[in-house]
Amino acid sequence: MKRVFIILLDSLGIGYSKDAYKFGDKGSNTLGHIAEVCNKNIGNINRKGNLYIPNLTSLGLGLATKHASGKFPVGLDKNKKIIASYGYASSISSGKDTCSGHWEISGVPVLFDWHYFKKRENTFPNKILKKILLKTNIFGYLGNCHDSGTNIIYKLGEEHIKTKKPIIYTSSDSVFQIACHEKIFSVEKLYKISNIIRKILNKSKYKINRVIARPFLGTNRNNFYRTNNRLDITVKPHGDTVMYKLIKEINGKVVAIGKVSDIYSNIGITKSVKSFGIKNLFLQTLKYIKKSSNNSIVFTNFVDFDSLWGHRRDVYGYAKGLELFDSMIPKMIKILKSKDLLIFLSDHGCDPTWYGTNHTREYIPILLYSRNIKPCFIGHRKTFSDIAQTISSYFGLSKMDYGKSII
Repeated sequence: MKRVFIILLDSLGIGYSKDAYKFGDKGSNTLGHIAEVCNKNIGNINRKGNLYIPNLTSLGLGLATKHASGKFPVGLDKNKKIIASYGYASSISSGKDTCSGHWEISGVPVLFDWHYFKKRENTFPNKILKKILLKTNIFGYLGNCHDSGTNIIYKLGEEHIKTKKPIIYTSSDSVFQIACHEKIFSVEKLYKISNIIRKILNKSKYKINRVIARPFLGTNRNNFYRTNNRLDITVKPHGDTVMYKLIKEINGKVVAIGKVSDIYSNIGITKSVKSFGIKNLFLQTLKYIKKSSNNSIVFTNFVDFDSLWGHRRDVYGYAKGLELFDSMIPKMIKILKSKDLLIFLSDHGCDPTWYGTNHTREYIPILLYSRNIKPCFIGHRKTFSDIAQTISSYFGLSKMDYGKSII
């Protein structure tokens, strides 16, 4: 029986990549810097001791980081017995966004440039805004600027409640975001206008990666918070992913947990499981590992590392999340069958010690565990697509256009 389980720790970069200077990210290192801050216990009286992730360390994460960045993460156990094959990969995609990273992992790198809305007083083009007002029947909007998701609802949430006008904004990523209060605007209405905006952008000259619906709750700026009803509406992948090939060529099954189905526009997915939070995502992953049959992929994205801690530059939150995740790994390894292939990796960096609030251009770890594979260093992989080629080879699928098989 052949099964693959992809465990993606969203934003866990392990050192700036060779081309990081193009993005202003030379010097970034998500895992390395988190470990350093924990070791020094900077500014947090509630935190004592080094970053404690013994299971990820035994899978080779520390050594992968050392090869990628030149430095073993401070505080991790250098003498830990290694039980998996480990290495690191650089991206050939043009951007450091979510879709580019995920698509490249699945064998479809993004070699073109997405469109990014410029940072100015009125961010979105008037032609687009006029079409949105006409097609959605909304009578106005707030925002129309660059901002973070938490900051903009703090600034404009109360006005939104009074006027019922959607808050529209973007970031350094290729995104069009809409924030609305769930009780004032309704999630259904927010989803509806988000899908309309997606169609408008698809027909325009603007190649925008994602339209993101961002619902929130609360009564005033002091207690507004974003809910788990977020919806990412992406463009469809421009090529056949390894998941799509698994379904098409051998009638396989792909279970997408968390935000994975959104990222791939539900292409190459046979079942989508919505779940939130490190613990719940892990439990859902365990459930579907136990349930999955021959020729199956279970693909889980642990988004909290990116959305809750990376973007918000919360070093200690990130560390605590890693430690919680790490503590549950033995449960996953215990239920694996002899031929199962378990892959831990990431999609980009989001160094919580770096300036700004954006992703960082970094190498990602690749940790391969299987009872049939002898642990070894798999080297520097020149593209994330080596993962897709490896999975394709494992299942006996037709060869992917990009990447080289690791096993």
